[in-house]
Amino acid sequence: MSRSSPGPIRGRLADVAEKDRPREKLLAKGAAALSDEELVAVLLGTGRPGQPVLELSRDLVDRHGLVGLFRRGGPALEKLTAGVGPAKAARIAAASEIATRVAREEIGKQSLIANPGAAAEYLQASLATEQREVMGALLLDARNRLLEDARVFAGGITSAAVSPGPVFRQAVLAGAVALVLYHNHPSGDAEPSADDRATTSRFVEAGRAIGIEVRDHVVVGRGRWVSFRQRGWIAG
Repeated sequence: MSRSSPGPIRGRLADVAEKDRPREKLLAKGAAALSDEELVAVLLGTGRPGQPVLELSRDLVDRHGLVGLFRRGGPALEKLTAGVGPAKAARIAAASEIATRVAREEIGKQSLIANPGAAAEYLQASLATEQREVMGALLLDARNRLLEDARVFAGGITSAAVSPGPVFRQAVLAGAVALVLYHNHPSGDAEPSADDRATTSRFVEAGRAIGIEVRDHVVVGRGRWVSFRQRGWIAG
């Protein structure tokens, strides 16, 4: 996410005009008018001794990046970063979870095959705090809408290490007629590997055998995603 600079944020909060303070600016102009640092400052609420909230938030964003800040999650951030106690860490973790739930509610209303970008947006939110590779499936009804997010594998995901069985077992229990495979690349590069394609082929064949179609495989990275269906790697 790009960082905008719609207003002065350097120095002490007391030195910033009241109309340009993050909370006041948000209420007057909307959240989109705030820079990354200002948004984080609103979440943090206060700074720490010797470091006002705007300086602390700028330090956090400079050190971790906005995505990295939320990817770490509350407990990890509290442990690694001075000035972020349990209350601040909890606010950041809660904001991340709210984003995930909002994205999930939105994709529940639409076809994830007609709009793979909606699936990718949800997955980027739900996997934002993951530092391991995670694989699962979005289980779909007859109208390609989300029934359940079945997260099955984590860490060491290779074609040899993952079996279609656990995914399709959950699909059967959920009454799914189809599914969208997904996994993340914590490195940030969403480009699928040869191993990703081999794994997908195995799942497609397994789905055909039991009558639950694999309609897409979405790989998400940092701000990027790839749909196997859009690439023509899964027939549609």
